[in-house]
Amino acid sequence: MADPKYADLPGIAYDEPDVYEINDLPESEQTADFYEEEDPVERIHISTDDAFNKFKDKFLHAENVDFSSRIGKRIRTGYDAVTGDWELVGSDQKETPIQKYHRLQCEMKELLEEVNNIQKENEDEDPNCLVSSHKVELALKQLADLKLMESLGEEVVSKISNPQGSQIKKLFSQLEQFKANINEKPESEPQGDESGIVYQFSYRPEQGRLEQSSRLADLEARLHKLETVLGASSEKLSRLTTATSKGSLLEVAEHLSATASLLDSSQLDHIEGRLGALSQKLEAITEKKTQVLQDEEQDKKVLELYELFKNAEGVIKLLPQTIMRLKALEELHNKATDTMKDLTQIEVTQAEMNGNVQNNKMLLQGVQESFAMSLNEINSTVVSLDARIKALKKK
Repeated sequence: MADPKYADLPGIAYDEPDVYEINDLPESEQTADFYEEEDPVERIHISTDDAFNKFKDKFLHAENVDFSSRIGKRIRTGYDAVTGDWELVGSDQKETPIQKYHRLQCEMKELLEEVNNIQKENEDEDPNCLVSSHKVELALKQLADLKLMESLGEEVVSKISNPQGSQIKKLFSQLEQFKANINEKPESEPQGDESGIVYQFSYRPEQGRLEQSSRLADLEARLHKLETVLGASSEKLSRLTTATSKGSLLEVAEHLSATASLLDSSQLDHIEGRLGALSQKLEAITEKKTQVLQDEEQDKKVLELYELFKNAEGVIKLLPQTIMRLKALEELHNKATDTMKDLTQIEVTQAEMNGNVQNNKMLLQGVQESFAMSLNEINSTVVSLDARIKALKKK
């Protein structure tokens, strides 16, 4: 039923439901613009769980880390990720008993997890697994009950894990024993005991001088090569420093080696491909420029508008203040318009009054002229009457 406020309006269907119309087209007639990508982007899905499990229970070994770009014979190495429970051994190395013990523990834990997963997956079916999880747990418990670290002792564990360190400690202990034995011997006892260790150093001054002179000669030869390349003056060195923006010759050499490493074949192919794509884009831009013919008058108008807007930048900053001031003076302007209207009405009435005054002046002048004429006539009549009266008196 229609609303009673629309009861008196014509053209309303009271027995039909209300219909609301919009300007949109039906879905079958709507067209969507689809754009095909020229270079499709390859999207790679990364699982956070897999990444977490990959680096779980690991720590970074940063003993031989070197990220510098210095030139040298030693190979630069980064961080080394090592697990806390079990460290893998290289192909040419031999496992120690402790490493075997840790490896067996880790493998037994992995086996227990795999058996539990298989049993969970095959709960409804008959279990055909030869090894049960209970047996694996018992074996893992037996390994834990061995307590290999405690049974072997700290000394044996240190010898197995770090044999070089144990040998060094053994050598230091032997030296301490020899020192104690030497201090305990009396001074009168001869020193011909063969059980002690005798160290003998021999020095040849001629060989030392020869090595020093050979080093100096090598250094002089290298300096001579640098002088022949750079010259005696500092012009070439200043050119190199200005071209590479480096201060010393070593920094210049490092910069040149870094730029030379960029000239690798794989990197050159990549750079060549990027340059080819850039040249194609530049050619497309030039073609578009040649196709589009711009009108000179339109360019002039655009430049004039640009200069006009550029000159009006200072005025644009004052526009908000002027707008606020004009809004504040709006009432005053309205009152001024009312007063102007009143003044115009007063001027109109004043003009009408001036016209009436002019008319009155004209009438007054006419009255004065007629009054003067009548006064002259009266005077003439009076004179004529006096003359007649005098004439009558003479008779």
